[in-house]
Amino acid sequence: MIKTLLIADDQELIDQVIQTVEGYCPNVNITETIHDLRSGVAAINRYAPDLILLDLSLPDGSGFDLIRHFDKPDFRVIFFSRHMEYAIQAIKFNAVDFIVKPVDEKEVALAIDKAAEMILLQEKFRTKSLEDNLEALTKSNNLVLKTSDQIHVLNTADIIRMEADGSYCTFYISDGRKVMISKPLVEYEESLADQGFYRIHKSHVVNIKHLKYLDKADGGYVVMSDKARVPVASRKRDMILELFEKLA
Repeated sequence: MIKTLLIADDQELIDQVIQTVEGYCPNVNITETIHDLRSGVAAINRYAPDLILLDLSLPDGSGFDLIRHFDKPDFRVIFFSRHMEYAIQAIKFNAVDFIVKPVDEKEVALAIDKAAEMILLQEKFRTKSLEDNLEALTKSNNLVLKTSDQIHVLNTADIIRMEADGSYCTFYISDGRKVMISKPLVEYEESLADQGFYRIHKSHVVNIKHLKYLDKADGGYVVMSDKARVPVASRKRDMILELFEKLA
């Protein structure tokens, strides 16, 4: 639905516009009808409308005065006036249309349909841009994790380790965050392997960039940059030793 505000003090115009919207514009919803400039500014700030149907003649100023309250209006405007000479000025305010009163129902319907198409096209463009940016984000060294109430965007270099707990997996991040998601560890093990992540235990995958030292006591464990002690499976111990020897 196109969220719309009708700002006018001309009752005849108000009745005609509402009748037109109800009869010809099913995807347009007039959220509120406002009768003066001051209330109109407040309503725009409150509702963040997609479209404003605006009479130029208001009791406390003009429709142009209302638009001037917004540095970069994020809405479309259709102006109504009895004075055709304001049409050129309306163009400077990026009006979708300028309709001379008394209005013609079909002309109003066509103008609103035109505005709706522009709004929907802009929304599709924004959505496509967001999709492209998210796709680029996931293709870079970033990982997007979704929990029940949050979405985290992580740089893989900041992930210290991952720990499995049944069908859940907890990510330990260098800034101290712990992010638990309802996916098993295996979901990420292979995709992160070429970025320095290695499974050293059935329940643990570590980022080798965050390894601090290997302790052979108690069956063997590694200490990570967050001071966590992570157990090393016996069959993985030789590989870890070899890795540290190469680093040395």
